[in-house]
Amino acid sequence: MINGVILRKLESLNETLRELESLGQVSVDILADDWLTRRAIERDLQVLVEIVLDICQRLISLANEVPATTGSAAVKKCVELGVLSGVDPFRKMVQFRNFIVHRYEQVDVSILVGMVNENLKDFKQFKVEVLNYVRQS
Repeated sequence: MINGVILRKLESLNETLRELESLGQVSVDILADDWLTRRAIERDLQVLVEIVLDICQRLISLANEVPATTGSAAVKKCVELGVLSGVDPFRKMVQFRNFIVHRYEQVDVSILVGMVNENLKDFKQFKVEVLNYVRQS
């Protein structure tokens, strides 16, 4: 049975992914000249990672485990619980989120381009793995 909180968070993940996918392919040139789109991408990517971490913490709690103290620890614990197939690329999501949060004054546009053009599939993979896990539980 799928937990209602997890289901709502996965719906938010889908909605945020749709927003980013609606941009199509982005380029460094486009984002360098469009601060509004650049900021929207930064925010949406941060929200996606926060959703991933929230779901990880919820699954850890539902397994009656001690909450993880860091995002990386939450991902690792979900791998140990059998929720996720491996730490990468989810660990990279956490690193990206930490970079956005702590180095917010200057985010390299090429990193954002890479995330939108190449790494949104990682969030979809996360969703699939979580759904497979909760359906089996």
